[in-house]
Amino acid sequence: MRPLLPFFLATALPSLALDIQIDYTYDTANFFDTQEKRDAMEAVAKFYGDLLQDNLLRIDSSDFTSTSTWTATFTNPATGGTVQLSNPIIPEDTIIVYVGARNLSGNTRGRGGPGGFGASGPSSWLDRVLGRGQAGAEFRQADADLRTDIGLWGGSVTFDLDSNWNFSLEENQSGVEFLKIALHEMGHVLGLGPSDPWDNLLANGTFTGPASIASNGSAPPADSGHFQGDLDSPRYGSFGTSHGTPRPVLMLPSSTDNGSNFDVITDLDLAGLIDIGWEVAVPAPFEVLALSPAEASFQWPSSSFCSYRVRRTTDLQNPNGSSSLFTGDGSLQSWSDPSPAATAAFYQLEVTSNNALAKTKAVAQKKRQGDDESFETIEQAERFASGCYCQHPHEHDGHE
Repeated sequence: MRPLLPFFLATALPSLALDIQIDYTYDTANFFDTQEKRDAMEAVAKFYGDLLQDNLLRIDSSDFTSTSTWTATFTNPATGGTVQLSNPIIPEDTIIVYVGARNLSGNTRGRGGPGGFGASGPSSWLDRVLGRGQAGAEFRQADADLRTDIGLWGGSVTFDLDSNWNFSLEENQSGVEFLKIALHEMGHVLGLGPSDPWDNLLANGTFTGPASIASNGSAPPADSGHFQGDLDSPRYGSFGTSHGTPRPVLMLPSSTDNGSNFDVITDLDLAGLIDIGWEVAVPAPFEVLALSPAEASFQWPSSSFCSYRVRRTTDLQNPNGSSSLFTGDGSLQSWSDPSPAATAAFYQLEVTSNNALAKTKAVAQKKRQGDDESFETIEQAERFASGCYCQHPHEHDGHE
């Protein structure tokens, strides 16, 4: 009997990713003055960028009429004042996040949110600035309650200058965990909390996004800035952490770190991204537990917004055996082939994202007066979440 050949792995996840660019122009306090600090910040940007699959169109006024203009606005991380950039070019599939530090009041350790803007020109240009091709984001401010998606250009994050930070990307250490705060604040930049699609899913003190309900088992408590209450969710294995361990949700306004846990994003946080319009695709490493003519078993980290099926083939083309369909629940899932092939066999993990089922797209994709391309002027203010802090065993570390 021939032994089984090494398995073949493939997934159905797309290969697109966003480029979240970190801009240090306004880091005039030199908070990010070492490579370690920049590596930590950029690891957070890459983590989110690799997960998000949206196609965000380029913002460039020269692509439209001569009357098309815009101004990007955001908080200067070093001063707290407002920065205005005239007609910046935002490349396709790119988000720009300005970072820096200043002394923040009280127990606040970070502050982040999506940037604002003012724009003038024909309707097609304003659609571009508002939504970047995401139809559910293109509603004017008067119809903000219809927004179901996000097409932001970027935003800003400020960190507390005087906190005792640690910048570890793989283990809990003394001081304020930069990774945890940066993941939280970047979540705010992406609209978790301070955004119209988030607000539009709030009802009676809960967040009614279908993906979040599926992940949590019921509508999680929430307000206009965060999930609320004593919420745990399966941890999404990243930055060296194990997958599926129940941990406090990242986008809570506060959490207690007992000094032994290295907290990262959870399944409910990812579900929230889906509910506010992001196309989220998580990798599913396919681990071999056993592989021989007598036994073939595998496991993978699941997410509540994906379904999974293991397919077996002997010729890399036509599946001749497969598992039943698994609905992701945030845990490590596994499957054993009840009748392994006696000769060569290849196993493939097929992953299907249920983003389309989870998202609540508006029935009418366009609700505007400017279908005739008449000249308009619009403004959208930048936003921040407020009122959040974190408790740390050695010091009080908070974030907004």
